[in-house]
Order: sequence, then structure tokens, then C-alpha cells
Amino acid sequence: MIRRIWRGYTRPENADAYEHLLDSLMFPAVEGMRLPGYKSMELLRRDTDDGEIEFVWVINFDSTKDLSPLRAEGNDPVSVPRAAQKLLIRWDERATYYDMRQSRPRG
Repeated sequence: MIRRIWRGYTRPENADAYEHLLDSLMFPAVEGMRLPGYKSMELLRRDTDDGEIEFVWVINFDSTKDLSPLRAEGNDPVSVPRAAQKLLIRWDERATYYDMRQSRPRG
């Protein structure tokens, strides 16, 4: 499995609005693309020590051959919609891709 990870940071007063934008617009857009090998998405959120809110967006795929629609090339920048840019302080210019090496469900 391949995990595509991207981070964005917002101010606390914009965090709920950004999360709503992801949930109502951006996640459905990705799901609507019906990407080959798409497995699932995860959204992580935390308060940072410097007063920002960090969001981590993880998209899981079967294999690297399934990533071309999302520009899996390391030098291709991530497209951040204007509505999201208005709510974010900063964001990763590129997504990072990881091979999932182990997953150990509770036995």
C-alpha cells in the first residue's frame, strides 16, 4: 500500500472552517475522481506548540502505479484551491509518498 501525505496549517479561528471545506468539497472531489487503486482517506488534526492547527491529509492507494492522476512525481506541486488558501497560513508545496511496510492490527 502507498500513502500520500500532505500537510496544511491554519490559525485556530479558521480550523473548523478549513475542516468543513475538506469534508464538504475536497474529499468528495477526490472520491468523485474514482482513482484506480484508491483505498481510503484519513484526516488528522492537532494543535501545535506555536499556536497553529496542523492538518495531515492521508490518501491510501494499492500501489505506485495508481498514483499518476495525483501527480505522484516528486517535483510536481500540489494544487491548493483558492478557498483553502484563504484559510491556511502555509502548506506543503508537494505531497510525500510512503510505502506502507507494516501494519499490525491488534491481535
